[in-house]
Amino acid sequence: MKKSNVGYLIIVFLLVWALAQFFFLPATCSAEEPAYMITETELTTLEQNSKRQLEISRQLAVELQIAREQQTLSDQASSEAKLQIDQLQKQLTYVLNSSKKQENLQKEILKSLPPSAPGVLREIGAKINVDHYVTGISYGVSRRIGGKYIGFRGEYDWQDKKTGVWVTYAY
Repeated sequence: MKKSNVGYLIIVFLLVWALAQFFFLPATCSAEEPAYMITETELTTLEQNSKRQLEISRQLAVELQIAREQQTLSDQASSEAKLQIDQLQKQLTYVLNSSKKQENLQKEILKSLPPSAPGVLREIGAKINVDHYVTGISYGVSRRIGGKYIGFRGEYDWQDKKTGVWVTYAY
């Protein structure tokens, strides 16, 4: 009896397995579902679309490469411009410092030079009359104050026998 039970068990197991395969097979194996067949024109259209997409992809790759090269060139130009700015700023600083030194040196030189105009001016003049030639004489003294001269002048006219005193201001 034991051998027949084992045989029945194997038969029952195989039947359950066969039924499970029948009911749980994937839907693609089922004959009820129709299969879609692609036509030749659809295949041609798909191939053309695929070729166009590949060409567009190639063009985009070329444009991307060009853009990367331009970016690299732009970065290099930017770096060079920054270096030039730094050099120009250094040169400007050097020129400004040199200019300040030269200005200070000029101030020192001007301080050390004697004044170009004398501190005291003396003048001697002659009073001239067109008919009688020389009719008088004058003498004056002016002192420099800042950049201007203030002084006195005295005169004598021997024809009229008059004297005069003048205060003078020269600028």
